[in-house]
Amino acid sequence: MSEQTLCDSSTFGVCDVRTLKLLLASPEPAVCISALEALTKYAEGASKHRIQLLGLKTLDPLLGLAKSTDLAVKKAAVTSVDFPSELRRADLIQTLIALIGADQPPEVQDDAAFGLANLAKDFANKTDIRKAGGIKALVLLLDSIDPDVKKTAAYALAAMLDDFSSRTEVRYVNGLTSLLELLASEYQEVQENALNGLIRCAEDPANRTEIRQLNGIRRLVEFLNQDIPDLHYLALHCLANCIEETETSNLLLEIGGISVLVKHLSWDDIRVKKNASLAVARAAKSERNQLHIRDAGALAALFANLSHTDAASVSHASIALAELGKNETNQLELNKLGTVDLLIKHLSHDDLDVSRQSVAALSSLCTNAKLRLKARHHDVVSAVMKLLSSEDVGTLTNTAECLANLGDDSSVRSDLIKANAVHSLIMVLQRPDTKLQSVCALALARLMQDGDGRTALTREPPERGLNRLIELIGSKDLSVCKNAAYAVSIASQSDSIATASCRSGALEALIDLSNDKVRHAPRFANDALEKLLNHHLSAKYWLRNEISSTNAISDGFYDLGSAGTKLETLHQFPVLQDLRESPIDKRREVLVLDATQDPHLAALIHAVAEGPLFSRTPRQQIRQIASVVAQVMGGPVDPVKLQDMSYKFKLTELKLKTESNVVPLGEVAQGTFYHRALLFKYLCDKVGLTPCTLVRGEYGRAWNTVDIFRQTLVPPRAAAPATPAAATTPAKHEKAAKSARMRETASTKQAEKEGGAIAAGGLVGSGANVAGLGAPVPPVTLATLVPISIPVPTDDADPAPEEETLVDLMFEPGRLILVGSSEANAYQRLV
Repeated sequence: MSEQTLCDSSTFGVCDVRTLKLLLASPEPAVCISALEALTKYAEGASKHRIQLLGLKTLDPLLGLAKSTDLAVKKAAVTSVDFPSELRRADLIQTLIALIGADQPPEVQDDAAFGLANLAKDFANKTDIRKAGGIKALVLLLDSIDPDVKKTAAYALAAMLDDFSSRTEVRYVNGLTSLLELLASEYQEVQENALNGLIRCAEDPANRTEIRQLNGIRRLVEFLNQDIPDLHYLALHCLANCIEETETSNLLLEIGGISVLVKHLSWDDIRVKKNASLAVARAAKSERNQLHIRDAGALAALFANLSHTDAASVSHASIALAELGKNETNQLELNKLGTVDLLIKHLSHDDLDVSRQSVAALSSLCTNAKLRLKARHHDVVSAVMKLLSSEDVGTLTNTAECLANLGDDSSVRSDLIKANAVHSLIMVLQRPDTKLQSVCALALARLMQDGDGRTALTREPPERGLNRLIELIGSKDLSVCKNAAYAVSIASQSDSIATASCRSGALEALIDLSNDKVRHAPRFANDALEKLLNHHLSAKYWLRNEISSTNAISDGFYDLGSAGTKLETLHQFPVLQDLRESPIDKRREVLVLDATQDPHLAALIHAVAEGPLFSRTPRQQIRQIASVVAQVMGGPVDPVKLQDMSYKFKLTELKLKTESNVVPLGEVAQGTFYHRALLFKYLCDKVGLTPCTLVRGEYGRAWNTVDIFRQTLVPPRAAAPATPAAATTPAKHEKAAKSARMRETASTKQAEKEGGAIAAGGLVGSGANVAGLGAPVPPVTLATLVPISIPVPTDDADPAPEEETLVDLMFEPGRLILVGSSEANAYQRLV
């Protein structure tokens, strides 16, 4: 006899399990029952015994006895079928399902249901049980008149509901109705198993809707009002899951459930505190519920729970406060209680979940400007920054979101930058979690609003910092690409970052994103693209073929022509240094404007900004600048001889002279439309004359539009990209017009006093005559390519035009042409 198969012989007189197996075939029921009981006792002794019995193929005779006509034998056999959950036998599952049928006695149904519950511990078995009809059979068993059968059936059903497909099938076979009815049972074990089943069912949206429609929310609230304290934590958990649905959250308020939830926040039972906090947190997602939750006393109760010795109570209270803290009134009330200080202390708590949820609650409170400053006085920066060293993704996500909210305040933002937050966030940005990437990108965008933050970004390796943000613009997650695009556009306020962004593919990434109609990305992608282009005007002119009046060209600008209309095949925007180093070719020259390196260009600025300019009328100012542009670019051109202009030959000579495709604009002695329009816009921006727009057309055409009616001349303090101007109100519009006309009158009197001639003339396209340039004063000696003559101020008899006008720089320099007129169309297009 093998020692491995020895069993206890005290009750039956048999000491080897193999003999017990043989006795299962006895025709005597008493012998079978005794053998079954001995086998059951042996199997319960250790897991290895059960595995051994499976190896001896004991299951086959057990299944046979489970179908016995003798009730006692059948019950003993079913009780013995308690093998490891890893066992997968289709015949076993089918037998057990058959044994819970309505034709079986309650004691057999009970044991068979328990056997299914045991098998359901294995996920693969859940699938087999469901496919074999086990869900429907268990649901039918819930209607049994035997409380033990109900209890075990609910227990087995709850064990099955970890599987999504099983939860779906429960709804299809009306299992939710049966589970809800069990809440009224007089037996707590039945209620407990029913609640566990409902908790799992309520994880799915469709089941939550069904529970609400079956009046389940009201039943759960009524259950919480009953004197069954040991089960309240389960009912609260179920409600918390159900409240994920908006309509359920609203219904909770209507049936008085809010006050019931808040009451349970102060219970001594830790499990009740936790689940009540979770339910309140989810109810608070509805703005409608916020007032009632506050009025029910939730804020004080949750604040008290923050000081509890149980870590889980603290973390769950923080979860609720994270939702309630988004409301401004709640923020003020929580501030009075001292919540900010307590949450900051919890950031260094030994329990990971406490620190994780505390920083989330603090993040919500820090959307309030006053609370951000208070948090700053409690050294919030140091406490929050320490959490960025965590390996927990949830903690990192909540921390980055908190930093984003703190970064809304300039003083806190400065503290964060000094604390090396840019570097720390960039390191976290390398992680693959999309939610973490999104909030990190947003936090970086906030820090990029500060010049020191942008400087800190430039100190990071591009592949880890700027290039990583540009890479995330192409993320499949909409929130990630949106915040990454925002961060890149804000960081590009720095000229060096804007240049690096374009070089690293930011333009292409944003254009691709703006064309993504599936994710509804065009709006924010275009916004980010425009912000980037507004801080890199060279790229903007290349891509958009226009520089608006709100953009001021500064030194370092270069024009390499148009990118074309096929944006899907767009090549990378080249940087100036690469263009300088490229071999000379037949392509159009690259024009660079930099008065610090181009003495002729600097001289032109001086010539244009000569004192009289600021005392002249708007039209006189336009004429003076246009005259200077025309003189230095070869003078007026006869329209008939336009095609005979030899500017291309001159430019080729200049390229050979400079040994580069890059040509300083101040060196161009003979220029056509696009040279003159570019120079005019540059000079206007340098002297502060606005508004002036530069537009590129086709076939080398380009032009400037101005608005005399709104024109101002204010010397710029510093050359910097302009931001879009606010819409002009009617009152300001009228004031601007009055100002322009007053300057016209004052200038006319000044001209008469100086003895200058006032020429007649008017606006082209309006039927008026063209104003003459007047007799020139003696040439001014400047370091320009040609001598520059500043025209004597002349005036027009007609009032200042209220429409936008195009400035003629080619044929009659200084002439104003109404936009949209036939003369304007002829100037803009090759006819």
